[in-house]
Amino acid sequence: MSARPDAVEHIVLKFDQPQVISRLVYEVEETNRERTQEVRVEISEDRGRSYRQILVQEYNFSPSGATYQREEQRFNLLRVSHFCLTIVPNKNGSGTATLTSLRLFA
Repeated sequence: MSARPDAVEHIVLKFDQPQVISRLVYEVEETNRERTQEVRVEISEDRGRSYRQILVQEYNFSPSGATYQREEQRFNLLRVSHFCLTIVPNKNGSGTATLTSLRLFA
């Protein structure tokens, strides 16, 4: 996702019309180093004036153990104008953010 180590990354989707979001699926992978990555999701229903957090997940990666995580979350979000996904690459040091797949469903 990022070539800049230690950078907190944000993906913001701004919709022309409010959207229904019923499901989020994403995949995260790290095969090179041990680290703890955090993924946060926030949504706005008022054209980005305010956001509310709907998800926080942490993943512990280790080249000799866990290297891949797939998450599927179900929601009942009816009028989403902005969707923000934030990735903290390593909560305990340096690292590079990774996200190999992101899908939203109505």
